[in-house]
Amino acid sequence: MTEIQAYEVVEDLSGFQLRRYAPHTIVTKPMSGSLSQSGNQAFGYLADYIFGNNESSMKIAMTAPVLQQKTPAGFEVSFVMPSDLDAPPAPRSDLKISRVEGKLMAALRFNGSASDSLFESKSQKLLQALGGSGYEPVSEVMFARYDGPWTLPLLRRNEVLVEVVPTKAP
Repeated sequence: MTEIQAYEVVEDLSGFQLRRYAPHTIVTKPMSGSLSQSGNQAFGYLADYIFGNNESSMKIAMTAPVLQQKTPAGFEVSFVMPSDLDAPPAPRSDLKISRVEGKLMAALRFNGSASDSLFESKSQKLLQALGGSGYEPVSEVMFARYDGPWTLPLLRRNEVLVEVVPTKAP
């Protein structure tokens, strides 16, 4: 069974869930293009890495979700490394390995095919729900896909996530 990135639900709020994510490691491939184009192209590079095309020829278990975050040049597409992998092997290509500190995130979960327009509309819905909630976004919205293309679209788990901090009282 695929390992799902661990988080603690802090609170269910109107329109989103507040979660605390533990520190974790990601391997990332920057890619130009739209959300769907960059995701499809980067997936091959990342899958190649976990299937053993790395400096140690180590096979690494697939985890979920696959993450995408917008950049000025396109998107960064990331695989979260398994929680029991302390030191991922160095990549042989232009992939980047990063340690991510624990974060407080607002999350909006939804089902469907991962289209640019669906992720964009859900991002706007999440950002609107944050208004007046006592939390403000401090990062770009991140897109999370949990299921592969063989899963029926109606059953695919997707999320939009954004790092948040409590709003300061006046």
